[in-house]
Amino acid sequence: MGRFGRFVIDADGHGGEPLGWRRRIPDAHASRMREYVARMRAKYTNLPGGGMRVAEGEDESAPDEDDLEFGTPMQPGMFDPEKRLPDMDLEGIDVAVLFPPGSGEEWAMDDPDFAAALCATLNDARAEYASYAPDRLKLVAKLPMISPERAAEELERCVSEHGFVGMVTATHIREKNLDDPGFDVVWATAQRLGVAVCTHGGGQAPGQTPFAIDRFDTRLGIHALTHPLGAMHAVFNFTVGGILRRFPELRVGFLEAGVGWLPFWLERLDEHWELMPEQAPEIDRPPSEYFRGRCFLTTEPDEKMVPYVFDAVGEDIVCYSSDYCHWDCAFPDSVSILEQRGDLSDAVKDRLFSANAAKLYALEMPA
Repeated sequence: MGRFGRFVIDADGHGGEPLGWRRRIPDAHASRMREYVARMRAKYTNLPGGGMRVAEGEDESAPDEDDLEFGTPMQPGMFDPEKRLPDMDLEGIDVAVLFPPGSGEEWAMDDPDFAAALCATLNDARAEYASYAPDRLKLVAKLPMISPERAAEELERCVSEHGFVGMVTATHIREKNLDDPGFDVVWATAQRLGVAVCTHGGGQAPGQTPFAIDRFDTRLGIHALTHPLGAMHAVFNFTVGGILRRFPELRVGFLEAGVGWLPFWLERLDEHWELMPEQAPEIDRPPSEYFRGRCFLTTEPDEKMVPYVFDAVGEDIVCYSSDYCHWDCAFPDSVSILEQRGDLSDAVKDRLFSANAAKLYALEMPA
């Protein structure tokens, strides 16, 4: 049990990439990696409000600045599992599900061979990190979605060889929506393996096709818009686009996008389906009926709309997220902030802190 007497699953943490992991790319792809890193540096170096957060009093650490590395100072637990566990204990987290970087690995350099090698190298390096404490550190796989068949194969490998509990994808893949039939092989594999499908931003990654954010030129505007709007886009694809109908056992998380938009969006989708059902040939019932019971969101600790979402949509949807250790997270206080809230009952907190995430990721709860 966590320090607050409640079992806590962090449904959306970050990190798990050992320092120097990019040097592990097979030699055949080393030159491509240098090109890719140069593109990342151009995109992310000195980005206002970007990068990782370092807790007060911690040493700042960053990857070596050589041809295959880039990065900003970060909390040591992001890359060192021995230091991650004390941070989890300090925050009150029993199990953390860790998400990889969101730097366009899915389509890197518009090169399916390189994207596949990059994702495999990243997944293997992260598996090494999580092997330090496999009962507490869980992973989702980054996949080369530019080539859906390869993405399905990589997901199968990550689950069978490393025990990953899910996969992550951007909320759209370049010019394609997630309900494009070409991606069905990925959803079919996730359903067969019984692992979660999670969408997680990706609208601003290098090489991505812009989705609305091309009208903004500040980090404030782009970051504020891309996560919730991208999640709304993905919810449309999974519901109206028919993914959840075609794969009736699939579990899906729409993460790091906040929660307050969900009741409005489901209500609006239902209304439009009722008025124009002929324009949604992939489904035979209101979109919200596909969503409920199988789809999940994450909240960070101070979102005021959490009680409203529980009341308006259901108690089995929202999961706790630490967002460790990004620049805008509440480390080390995210659990305590939620635990101390007076607008959430104990029953709601139990679902928020663990039961819902356990369902999403098929994790065991303590007896």
